[in-house]
Amino acid sequence: MNDPAIYWLRPYLRAEWRALSLGAGVTLARAGGLLLLPWPLKFIIDNVIFQRRLAPWLDGILPDPLTHRMALLNTLGLIMLALGAIDAALVFFGNRLFLDAGQRIVFAIRFDLFAHLQRLSLAFHRGQRAGELMTRLNGDVRQLQDFITAIGIDLLPHALTIFGMATVMTIIDWHFALIVLSLAPVLFWIAQHYAAKLRHAMRQVRRHETTLAGVAQEVLSGVQIVQAFGREPHEDQRFTLHAAPSLEAGLYANAMQSQFAPAMNLAIAAGTGAIAWYGAAAVIHGRLTPGELLIFLAYLRGIATPARQLAKGGRIFGRAAVAIERIGEYRAARSTVTDAPTAIPFPGRASHIEFREVSFGYRPGHAVLHDISFSLAPGKTVALVGATGSGKSTIASLIPRFYDPTSGAVLLDGHDLRGLRLADVRHQVALVQQEPVLFQAAIWENIAYGREGAGRDEAIAAARAVGVESLIAALPDGFDTLVAERGHSLSGGQRQCVAIARAMLCDAPVVILDEPSSSLDAATERRVMAALDRLTANRAALVIAHRLSTVRAADQILVLDQGRIVQRGTHESLLADDGPYAALWQALNTTTATPSPCQAVP
Repeated sequence: MNDPAIYWLRPYLRAEWRALSLGAGVTLARAGGLLLLPWPLKFIIDNVIFQRRLAPWLDGILPDPLTHRMALLNTLGLIMLALGAIDAALVFFGNRLFLDAGQRIVFAIRFDLFAHLQRLSLAFHRGQRAGELMTRLNGDVRQLQDFITAIGIDLLPHALTIFGMATVMTIIDWHFALIVLSLAPVLFWIAQHYAAKLRHAMRQVRRHETTLAGVAQEVLSGVQIVQAFGREPHEDQRFTLHAAPSLEAGLYANAMQSQFAPAMNLAIAAGTGAIAWYGAAAVIHGRLTPGELLIFLAYLRGIATPARQLAKGGRIFGRAAVAIERIGEYRAARSTVTDAPTAIPFPGRASHIEFREVSFGYRPGHAVLHDISFSLAPGKTVALVGATGSGKSTIASLIPRFYDPTSGAVLLDGHDLRGLRLADVRHQVALVQQEPVLFQAAIWENIAYGREGAGRDEAIAAARAVGVESLIAALPDGFDTLVAERGHSLSGGQRQCVAIARAMLCDAPVVILDEPSSSLDAATERRVMAALDRLTANRAALVIAHRLSTVRAADQILVLDQGRIVQRGTHESLLADDGPYAALWQALNTTTATPSPCQAVP
């Protein structure tokens, strides 16, 4: 447990130290019981069948085999039954303790990993496949549970049993014990040799399975587009292309697993044959009794059992070693956006946001924003327009600190956002995306998601304020309508209405609107735009515009081109300038007059 790659596991093990310690104690008791199991047979052979005298220290404890032969046999039979019952009880309690502890440890790890992933910055998440995250959160954590229980249920009791058996055999006949124990290093060398190869193979299997899960997640989440363009055969080929390396890695792992067990069995068979020959010779020459030979052969089997168990459980340990590494990688990941050590709280409501010569790049040396400067004030609306990729969404993402500027600063009432507590900054912002994210819950719960502690009545009031109450009430179950995963049971306009109501309920002083009316029909759009006017009346609003008709009333319009502000002003002043904005407006009007199937939206 000194490997830094698994150091993170220690606190979870310490949290369950009572259950694990008690389980270890039960396992220790079971190991002692396993040492005793062959001894009644030894007495049956030596003392009942061959009527040898008992050792002096057993006089008065067991019946005399010379005068009470059947009584001794009956006593030994009851002892065997009692040892078996005790072993069964110890197995039950030991397994239960380790299984329950493993379950609780895995629950804590999964919870902490989920909480950690939630708080990593968007830069991390945008570099990950959703399928890979799910594989590590579920599959890898489950491998850890198998690993923890396998140690407690299989490895620990066998290790204790081997130690005890080695001690007893040495007491009986150290020459013979040396021969028996000489087999152990061979068995464990074989185990270590194949375990290393198997661990490497399982690492490759998990890596390819993760990639395959990401591909499957991507295709199935976009199955509508796949079917619309008839690309199922293409996706079949792509899936097969990624599945082939996984298959090859799995076959190699199977080959290692298949070689492991025969190598173990061959070594055990050779050792058993040699020991049986030597033991029989020792019995013939009177150095051992037949019962003592039975003890040695039983203990040899006891030593071989954990080796065979390793052969069976090699895949579990291999997968667990890889899972520990992979979970550790995610746990070691750190968000690029965090609270500074000197971060101060921001109580109350913000009144002013300023971008001061802000530049930003998602990668070093590749800036996507250049010297952006503008202000947002309460009751004022600033609209961002420009071609796709001009930097509109990037500017918006800097306000709630999804990213930090490369240079310059975003100020909240004169405070650099990087010097404020992150949670306080995000409480100042309400967000309405072009493609709203809804959760698998009732509509009112999705609206109430905008403010912690909000209830059904408050959600309905927010929908009423935004002007969409009648639209939601017309659904089969109204506000209690259950939203399917990712909101697919609702139309685009209905999803947008829910998102706008959620922003209204949030009651943040800053509102970011990513073309909030783009999915609404004309009648609904008019009602929603009127509601948005009420929403932004006393708030600072930033609108990302894809349709210029939605920003005509903005107090200031910023025209972006390749991450730079190339024009700013009102709708009328920008049209009068006859610059890029006027060209976009003219292109939009021309396109509207003669629509094209693949109409480009500025």
